[in-house]
Amino acid sequence: MNIQHIRNEIEQLTPESGFNVILMDSFAPEGEKLTLVKHTETQEEALLIQQEYKELTKNGGVYADFVYIYDKDTLFHFDNKRKLEGDSLC
Repeated sequence: MNIQHIRNEIEQLTPESGFNVILMDSFAPEGEKLTLVKHTETQEEALLIQQEYKELTKNGGVYADFVYIYDKDTLFHFDNKRKLEGDSLC
């Protein structure tokens, strides 16, 4: 697992404003683990879409390990988590 590859992929899908609903496939190659489902302007809409995709993954309609919501602070939180865990990348 290359933390820099993961960070780059997260950075590419982090919106400047609004919210992105993201699927995560842990079996995909590095750099292709995250897929943008939809961009929304409101958190409420993003939560509805997230719930819809969680149901789809549970019922086999789509494959994903996780369904995330990214906002403008996602990369900041990722970097802080790395620091707390003692990762030398940050």
